Amino acid sequence: MFWRRRKRKAPEGETLRARPRVAGPLADQVGDSAERPLAETMKLERGLSRAAAISRAAEELRRRGEEVVELFKEVSSPTGQAVVPIYLRRGEEDVFIEVQADAWEEKTVSTTLRTAAVLRSSEYSGAILEILSVYPVPEEVRYLCGRSPAALFQLDLVLSDDPERPEACAEGFKSAAERHWGLNLAYEPEELSLIEELLVAALAEGYGDDQHAPILDALARGLGCYAGEILRRHAPPRGSWRDVVVWGEDLMLDFPEVTADPIGKTRAFLENGPEDSVAYYISYAIEELKSQPDG
Repeated sequence: MFWRRRKRKAPEGETLRARPRVAGPLADQVGDSAERPLAETMKLERGLSRAAAISRAAEELRRRGEEVVELFKEVSSPTGQAVVPIYLRRGEEDVFIEVQADAWEEKTVSTTLRTAAVLRSSEYSGAILEILSVYPVPEEVRYLCGRSPAALFQLDLVLSDDPERPEACAEGFKSAAERHWGLNLAYEPEELSLIEELLVAALAEGYGDDQHAPILDALARGLGCYAGEILRRHAPPRGSWRDVVVWGEDLMLDFPEVTADPIGKTRAFLENGPEDSVAYYISYAIEELKSQPDG
């Protein structure tokens, strides 16, 4: 689900560290709790089912004076449907709260991000999305449930991400670039330089030189497949996609005499920046393939 550019090693077992014991299923916080993320002011007791945790959380929110509008709110968008456990109004803002009672395994992360992706493409696209969890919420999940440009762009790719359908991944990236950046993309090599500039700027927002925004596989695969489709459409003869798991990547482009790795190159670009330019790689590959003798 996630691909880290520079891994920051966490203490062993950090995601399963027990929280301090509290008197009840919810810590009784006072003061400016509404001004802070709920995860900082409300603790869920272990051992509760998810349904029970949702009920207790809603009860506590009402006790604090929050306007709980609906439980198990159905949210629809052109990309799908999702059910968010708690929907409340805070002043003029819509607030949705996801509640997790399980450890943050891959399935839990995937489900949460899909819910966030549907919400961001619905009529509630500008809403606050908070997470209440028994276990510490992974940094990447918390970031991608926010409203930064990079988070919103990556979430837009989640629902079109399919390692078995590279053309669909490419189209998903193309559509997201049009929605977020106003680009009218047409699978041309010259587009990639501008895409690189926009991505670098978005991913750098809010982060220092020694930190990097979390990256989803959906972004690496989306841009990689879009770049690969440019190569496939402009190189004679056209290549074909295939799985090459042994190489460490899920998809490669096969040509009669060579194999191209646009997704791997995209990961290198996301790791190292313009020095590993996808635009240069694709342009170079096109020229090399054009120079090969026929047959």
